[in-house]
Amino acid sequence: MIRVLVPLLVLLAACATPVVDDAEEGEGPITFVDGRDTTEGQQVRELVRRWNATASRHEDVSFVEMPTTTDGHRAQLTARAQDLEDASGGPDCYDVMAVDVVWTAAFGAAGHLVPLDPAEFGVERMLGEAVRTAASPDGGLWAVPWRSDAGLLYYRKDVLDREGLRPPTTWEELRRQATEVAPRYGLKGYVAQLSRYEGLTVNAAEAIWAHGGDLEHPDSAEAKAGVRALAEGIEQGWIPREALKYDENTSLKEFQSGGALFLRNWPFAGPRLAGGESRVADKWAAVALPGPSALGGWNLAVSRCSANQKTARKFIEFVTGEANQRLMARRAGFAPTLRALYDEPGLVSPALRDSLLDARVRRPSPHYDELTSVMQESLHHVLERPDSVDESLDQLAEELSRAEQGRR
Repeated sequence: MIRVLVPLLVLLAACATPVVDDAEEGEGPITFVDGRDTTEGQQVRELVRRWNATASRHEDVSFVEMPTTTDGHRAQLTARAQDLEDASGGPDCYDVMAVDVVWTAAFGAAGHLVPLDPAEFGVERMLGEAVRTAASPDGGLWAVPWRSDAGLLYYRKDVLDREGLRPPTTWEELRRQATEVAPRYGLKGYVAQLSRYEGLTVNAAEAIWAHGGDLEHPDSAEAKAGVRALAEGIEQGWIPREALKYDENTSLKEFQSGGALFLRNWPFAGPRLAGGESRVADKWAAVALPGPSALGGWNLAVSRCSANQKTARKFIEFVTGEANQRLMARRAGFAPTLRALYDEPGLVSPALRDSLLDARVRRPSPHYDELTSVMQESLHHVLERPDSVDESLDQLAEELSRAEQGRR
């Protein structure tokens, strides 16, 4: 009888002992991946260098740059995560990953990310919409907001000054100035990103929000009014038909060459408009969009394959801390995610501050790829055929409902 009880007691004791995940408390060298560091003076590399100069030697961080294109960046992250799905640690693991705000939920739901504790990173001090992009369904986090982004309305200041006009704050003002003022100066009215890619989803979302609608109900009267404003702008000519093929760079070139009165684009456009190759270098200014912007930006996540997750979390805390967010705003132009930094004079331009504090999330979902693909197909058709707005957006509502469940 005793011989039976002894192994049983040992087994029960083992079951009562909490299982400790060695990786969760693991400390050691890690790899950090982000997009191409195009900042002046390579400030992302400098950030890693500062960590390595102060952290213990066995916790060195190696920095790896991803492909320049956003699609290439995501594809490489996804392929590496899938390849290492059952692995733990090793030189092939991307321990800390910079993940676009619209990818985060999908990466988390696929099991590629380690859940994080919000209290560890002080996310209650961060922009609420940025935190929404990183939140997991159970109230935790898939990632930590690092840098934000929001759209701006660039305009020909010299032209509006000559006309005695302020830049538009509503879509009706935008339409009127683009229709009445632009032709007098031989300019196209308004250029944006309306090609069939993520830029179209962004631009349509912003038009919908500006008219009181939302992406969850594309069949509402307000959402239809927003899409109709874009479609009729193309039909009436104040939005050039060529914009149906424009992305960020082609629309920027149109404005940079002196061809348009207004441009919707991201803050990266500013330095290029001020550069020596720009024909409007001293003739432009920027304000917040005439309505909420789509929130852009990047979150930092810990990969499931990381064997040194404690070091990974410490590195994320270092990068997203107040001192480094302030420094990266000054040196790299990264818009911070900490709310308090928006009250510091001169740290963020007034236009970007206004845009970011009013920015909205593009329908966060583990099925975002399916959602945006459906939206792009429908919206591009509508912009080419304004008479199809009602029918197409009614159908889009049904298609989005299926896509939200991972069905097409």
